[in-house]
Amino acid sequence: MILDILRLSFRNIRHRGLRSWLTVIGILIGTAAVVALISVGQGLQRAIAQRVEQIVGYNTILITARGLNLGQRIRLDIEAIRAIPGVRSAIAVRTETAYVEGPGGKGFLTVLGYDPAMAEFVAEMNLTVASGRDLAAPGEVLLGSRTARVLGADVGDGVSIEGKKFQVVGVLQAQRAGGFATGGLSLSDVLVISLPELRQLFPGPELVHYAVVRLVDRADMALVRERIRDHLRAVGERNAALTDFEDLTRNIQSVIRGVQAFLAGIAGIALLVGGVGVMNTMYTAVLERTREIGVLKAIGAKDSHVLLLFLFESGLMGLAGGALGLASGLGVAWVATLVVSRMFEAQGAFSPALTASLVFGSLFFAFVVGAVSGLFPAIRAAKLPPVEALRYE
Repeated sequence: MILDILRLSFRNIRHRGLRSWLTVIGILIGTAAVVALISVGQGLQRAIAQRVEQIVGYNTILITARGLNLGQRIRLDIEAIRAIPGVRSAIAVRTETAYVEGPGGKGFLTVLGYDPAMAEFVAEMNLTVASGRDLAAPGEVLLGSRTARVLGADVGDGVSIEGKKFQVVGVLQAQRAGGFATGGLSLSDVLVISLPELRQLFPGPELVHYAVVRLVDRADMALVRERIRDHLRAVGERNAALTDFEDLTRNIQSVIRGVQAFLAGIAGIALLVGGVGVMNTMYTAVLERTREIGVLKAIGAKDSHVLLLFLFESGLMGLAGGALGLASGLGVAWVATLVVSRMFEAQGAFSPALTASLVFGSLFFAFVVGAVSGLFPAIRAAKLPPVEALRYE
């Protein structure tokens, strides 16, 4: 009997082809919007987790100004932090604005103090030289691609930083944008000298954008964090925050989930509108097929059979809209990520996430929306008296 009702539902949907497709489109739009937002949000969360793991790592503590404000600097002694028991290695990212003169230009530019240990921590600190070579001795400088054009300098030329002479030994490969690991700076816009020489040019308290501390295996994270806090208090730094991988990932993803839930709620309104469309279609179908309902009851169909017939029809339209909406939503999500990556020249672009829970969840939810929307029309159809239904014109 159930198979007969299902076949009859398919036949009735095909019979009202145009109206059924218009109803399906209502569900399609809502489902596509929800799927696109969720898949993009999940893909972004996954990309952030991978990026943070690459930059920070699991057994690592990040020291920044409160609120992860990389534009604000904090005071610390990186050598003292390296001496803390349980610390395997540590780096501090420090930049200063200096007056620079080159063969063909001058101005106030950003100078980055480079520590070779930086390459151990983050991929962005692996300086890729387009021409020339890496730093090897004091008095040498690497130029970002745009900085080289501003100064009119190339490999072998001399530049002056705060009155001190440096020789250009390399020009870095062009970068599209600055990343988290470089404090938001693009290496294309900086000059790179050794960290000890930067300290000589700018003596006094060492102010850094952030520091990354890597612990030895099986170190007590809580104990090391407390010792770092003691050091920060000793140097008079009160605005520093300590964050590990789990803290950082959780904080970022909580913001993404909040925004995603808000946008998905808005998209859900479109799905609700689609449900109203299903209800309207099914109410109209009940009126148009009153005589047919009377015939079904006259030949032995029960109220439950009529109820299932209309529920199946509305649920199938919801399921069809959900399947098409799933495909459309994923397509929109892929196009959106490509467009955003091109517009903002994003490095390490992410891709939308397609999970089994998203696929089956969206299909099930669309079916339920369609079935629930058709529930009241189905109840009305099931309660029609067969004699009056047969007399209906």
